[in-house]
Amino acid sequence: MVDFKKIDTMIEYIEEGTVPGDKTFNQFAIEFYLETKTLTLSKYIRLKGKSSKLPKIMNTKKAGEVLFDTEKSDEIKSFLSRKGFKIIPDLNYTSIMLLRKVDLFSNWQKLLFFFEGGRTVQEINSSLKKDLLPMEIEKLETYVKEELRLNEQELNWLLDKIQKVEHNKALHKAIKKLTK
Repeated sequence: MVDFKKIDTMIEYIEEGTVPGDKTFNQFAIEFYLETKTLTLSKYIRLKGKSSKLPKIMNTKKAGEVLFDTEKSDEIKSFLSRKGFKIIPDLNYTSIMLLRKVDLFSNWQKLLFFFEGGRTVQEINSSLKKDLLPMEIEKLETYVKEELRLNEQELNWLLDKIQKVEHNKALHKAIKKLTK
């Protein structure tokens, strides 16, 4: 049976960015996951009018799932041990922003990059993005050419200029001001 009062209390903790005093973040996230796993959580959150905190709440549920599955996986525990973690590392509300709906191993790779320090969540997420497949590139090129009525040469010129703008912050700011 779903205990909605307990879930509401847990959501309040998540919104505040805290956990109950007697629990670690990992224990709290696992408990939250187990309480909400039979519930369509995003729909429930919207019904409660708390959609501004939806990503944080959903990430906490995902963290609970990752931690719960990790406790049962000898392979992942062995991987963490090889990386110097004898026990499952304590997550927090910042580190869980790295979690995605992918396999456990990929999620733990991202988390370990974060724990090693020196890189932000955004840097880690963007560094691990896969390159586009040739078919995806072709579709995007066709779309841009049709929308902007460009030929191949004009598209290449535009992409070259956009790349220069993206790598030059001062130029990017100047163009942004001009287009307002």
